[in-house]
Order: sequence, then C-alpha cells, then structure tokens
Amino acid sequence: MTTLSLRKRFCILSVLAALTAGCAGGAPNAEDTTPAPTSTARLDLGLRLSDGRWLELADLRGTPVLLFVFATFDAVSQASLKSLRPFVPQHPDVLVVGVAAQPRAAQLVEAWAYALDPPFVVGADPYGSVENGESMLGKIESVPTYILFDGNGREIERATGLLSEGDLANLVQPVTSGAR
Repeated sequence: MTTLSLRKRFCILSVLAALTAGCAGGAPNAEDTTPAPTSTARLDLGLRLSDGRWLELADLRGTPVLLFVFATFDAVSQASLKSLRPFVPQHPDVLVVGVAAQPRAAQLVEAWAYALDPPFVVGADPYGSVENGESMLGKIESVPTYILFDGNGREIERATGLLSEGDLANLVQPVTSGAR
C-alpha cells in the first residue's frame, strides 16, 4: 500500500466520521516492551496535523490505532522510521498516527514531516496536554513511545524505545490476530 493510498484511507475515515457526527447531532530513551494493563480510558485526543487539518482520534473508533509518540529533535525517534516505513504498508488494518510530544510541537511538526516524509499522518496537541502529561495518554516517560488502541478506543499495549519491525508486529498482534 502506498503512502498515497494511506492518505486516501485517512481522508475517507475523516469524511465518514464527519458524516456520522453530523447525523448524531451533535526525555531519555529506554526500551520497555512491558504491556500496559487493559484500560477503560478511551482514545480521546485532538491533534493539529502537519498539513493543517484537525483530527479527533475518537473519530477513528472501529479501527485499531497505533500512536507513535515522538520528539522531532530525538535521534531515536527519527531512527524509528526505519522500522515504521515497512511496517505501515504491511499492517493496513492498523492506523498509525504520529504525535509530537515536546515544547512547541505544533510549530515543528510540519517541518519534521516534510523533511522525513513518514508513511503515516503526524500531528501535535496545540494545547500542550500531551507534553505536560495532562492528556488521556498520561505521562510520557520517554520517546519514542508506542501506544496501541483497539477498535473500541481502549489502550491495550504500550512500549518505549527503538523497536524493530518484528517488535512492532508483535506489539500490534492483539488487534491483528483475528484479521489474518
């Protein structure tokens, strides 16, 4: 699957979410692949994407989502793209969304996305709640952090550090095992 078709998929999901809403009315790097306990917290976070569009992650319910929480200045976050580039097209059933978590992230994410051309959408919380640990993601201890949400928007796995393509496949296995 090409980056263009991933973008088309994202646009289709965005349009469907908007139509559904209208009908309803209204730091240091350390590797830790210990799964997070099953949470009742739901995926609820708004992001300003690198292309200027707004994305409400709650609108992605029905699709498993892997958040890639990174910092634009972090070398390990940048190195993670080596594993993410082949992973994204091999796992079309999981939507990958990059979330910059650093001071002034909204100002830097556009340049980062332009320079590195990740195979997934990238955004930042313009209110700073992610970087301050005040979002539904909680405190982000290190970057990169990968957070997997099931189709119901519940967090089911979390890992930090530089993950290989195989590590990423194992991380998303709980939401892809039925799809294969």
